Amino acid sequence: FLPAEHTEAEKHFGRSLLSGHFFERILDCNAAITVQRDPLLLDIAAHYLGSQAKLITTRVWWSFPTSSASDAEKNLASLGKYHFDLDDWRMLKFFFYLNPVDAETGPHVYVRGSHNRRTLKHQLTLLVGHPAEEVLNVYGAQSPITLTGEAGLGFVEDPFGFHMGTVPTHKPRLMMEVGFGVSPPSRRR
Repeated sequence: FLPAEHTEAEKHFGRSLLSGHFFERILDCNAAITVQRDPLLLDIAAHYLGSQAKLITTRVWWSFPTSSASDAEKNLASLGKYHFDLDDWRMLKFFFYLNPVDAETGPHVYVRGSHNRRTLKHQLTLLVGHPAEEVLNVYGAQSPITLTGEAGLGFVEDPFGFHMGTVPTHKPRLMMEVGFGVSPPSRRR
């Protein structure tokens, strides 16, 4: 379905639809390939990960506002609770907002310092979603950074740090991710 058909798609499928992914189809888009191959991204990734840094993922997805999503559905979409990514054992991800993002559009939130000083409980857990209170009790109430901005805003993060996409309340968010790691790309999503 197209983003403008979101409400009708939820009715058709009889459930909340929090996100819509383009997966490999985005690789047919010349603009996405241009961003993916930008030498500055590889240079930053190589400085952070070392010379073995390689492109492992490129994806674009919508996050939609919905009023009826359960906590389980939000966890599956990685929305509304802090989590960290385990796509590779060392990674760096670049994100770009493809539409303007404000507080109502589901901004991305990153917890400063959580990528390099994780508690033992957080090191050993494989839980996808951690409540804000639990995470902020460890890293401090001042540690989250909420990223809002115009279309084209880009930012980079170590995805082993706690982060989350917040649930859009009024407007959908379109986001692009370009990820670099040190292992060969996986075929799984």
